[in-house]
Amino acid sequence: MAMEVRVIASVIIAAAGVAALLVLWRFFTLRSQGTPVIMRRLPAEGVHGWRHGMLRYRGMVLYYYKVRSLLPSPNMVFSRSDTQVVSRRRITAGEASFMEPYLSILELDIAGQHYEVALDAHSEMALTAWIEAAPSRQRVRTNLRAARSYFRESQGHQ
Repeated sequence: MAMEVRVIASVIIAAAGVAALLVLWRFFTLRSQGTPVIMRRLPAEGVHGWRHGMLRYRGMVLYYYKVRSLLPSPNMVFSRSDTQVVSRRRITAGEASFMEPYLSILELDIAGQHYEVALDAHSEMALTAWIEAAPSRQRVRTNLRAARSYFRESQGHQ
């Protein structure tokens, strides 16, 4: 019986150690390479639903990592071409109890789902510029075979 207790205790300690390492890895990795934000999914009532996290930009993709998560991968992944700024607002009195007064809030439409993101002025500018730099959704991919065929036909008729 004593041996079983030791084994169980060892497993619990090992699991806690792995969890602690994941937390530390995530904290130090994201802190040095991300943009701190507070984000929530809409619809939301009052001050409910806000989660601290980090944004990381990688080309056409935006990664969102929740601060209180053990996952080594992002909690959400957003495509730049699916992201639009809907509106901007100041924080409310209720939100001021847990947010810094200099933050502003952007409402984003990401593939039909709305989110609010609280950011400082520099981070807001960076996010807005990243979104606006996206290629047009109406951009049509050229079919090279069809273009060659069209060109050959038009050359043959002259």
